[in-house]
Amino acid sequence: MFKNFGAKNILPTIILAVLLTSYALLLAHPINLVTADLGRHIKNGEIIWNGNFNVLKTNFYSYTYSNFPTTNHHWLSGLVFYGIWHLGGFKVIHIFFILVSLATLFIFFRIATIKSSPAIATLVTLPLIPLLLERDEIRPEAFSYLLAGIFFWVILKIKNGNLNPKYLFILPILQIIWANLHIYFFLGPVIIGTFLIEALIEKNSLLRKKLSLTLLFSIIATAITPFGINSTLAPLTIFKNFGYRLVENQSVWFIEKILPNPNYLIFKIIFLVLILSLIARIWRLKSYKTLITDIIFTLGFSIASWFAIRNFAIFGLFALPLISGNLVSLFKVKTVTAHWPERTTLALLILTVLVILSGELQTVYPKAQKLGLGLENRNIAALDFFKENNLTGPIFNNYDIGGYLIFGLPHKEKVFTDNRPEAYPAEFFEKTLIPMQENKETWNERKDLYKFNAIIFSYRDYTPWGQTFFARILKDPEWKTVFADSRVVILLKNNELNKDAIKKYGQSIEIKR
Repeated sequence: MFKNFGAKNILPTIILAVLLTSYALLLAHPINLVTADLGRHIKNGEIIWNGNFNVLKTNFYSYTYSNFPTTNHHWLSGLVFYGIWHLGGFKVIHIFFILVSLATLFIFFRIATIKSSPAIATLVTLPLIPLLLERDEIRPEAFSYLLAGIFFWVILKIKNGNLNPKYLFILPILQIIWANLHIYFFLGPVIIGTFLIEALIEKNSLLRKKLSLTLLFSIIATAITPFGINSTLAPLTIFKNFGYRLVENQSVWFIEKILPNPNYLIFKIIFLVLILSLIARIWRLKSYKTLITDIIFTLGFSIASWFAIRNFAIFGLFALPLISGNLVSLFKVKTVTAHWPERTTLALLILTVLVILSGELQTVYPKAQKLGLGLENRNIAALDFFKENNLTGPIFNNYDIGGYLIFGLPHKEKVFTDNRPEAYPAEFFEKTLIPMQENKETWNERKDLYKFNAIIFSYRDYTPWGQTFFARILKDPEWKTVFADSRVVILLKNNELNKDAIKKYGQSIEIKR
């Protein structure tokens, strides 16, 4: 891999190792299960493993819409997460996620070295890491990033004559797995199709035929799931019933006005570098025909990221080889051994590691978090409190905390809502959940309808309706606070059923916000 540097020079290998170590440390921050999807994914896996497949095609977890049809397109990820969690708990699943993320970065780094050199790839990687950290939560999409890199690497190696075309048969097999892991499975056919377009333009008949068959079988593979053709169509239909506006699905120009985030500026700078370097490369070559894949990937992932910030990470991964290839072409450099400041770079990377370990990175990069593996300290204390005191529902909860409750509530308890907009009718969010929090009269009307006995609320919910409801409910004499930590509050209805718990715990509780 590092032959351009000379067999005796181990500095590039050390630099890559330190680079990956830096990335691993930035991923190693305690898990906040309260607002994460991970708890629900683990519960999905547990239920499927125990033979109950209703979780695949219905809402299942909510008492409001238990039988509402939905497609659990990440069910296999749930099985993987549950298996790892069952074996070693949250620390092991955290380590597994970090290893998958490191493997992904390594593959895209390897692609970047094929297109340029290890030196240039290292230079380009450093400013991209913040974009990768935008999706640092343990989610099924980590598998999509890894598989996208594998697809890209395999086809590029075959195109360059460094891998036997027979290995293309691996891709449809991987596509079957991908279609059951995460909804970004459509990236597999997109990557194959992009290289096929390039083969057609370059009139590469052999590669064209092989990629055509690979694309056909990969598209068929997307339907080999418990949902058949509905799975193939899921990326096109999922937003037809989406009644809750998620931050991650918002455009850059919309969300940057509401939530400050240094990554928005970083994204814009990287995007500008990518576009300008591609334009300069096309101008220098006086042709675009040999750059079809680069152009399609640049435009596709850039547009996807501008319209939804959840795509920052996949944009950053593809930007790594794209920018690297553009730079090496512009400067006519295939190897920069003689001019590459290896010792300086290594020193800077080691300094970066030391800064991360010291915790001082937060002063210059607010999104950096404290080091740690597994759950935050006492992160499931609210769940333990509910179970240990034999509290009962029906429960009212807000959107963010749904996955947490699904993971840890007693089996008999269901949630009011959870963080899957596609699993509920859009009107449920628009006419029930949000108005209940915004409007006192609507709340009073619906609380009697649902007969709420407890409220479990993630009070770092910064939606306007969440803040309005939380401020109001704390003053409502009908509800008594019995538990509060740094993230969750539990209130019980002031009735005969809850009198013992309220007497024991319903004192003045300080809520630190």
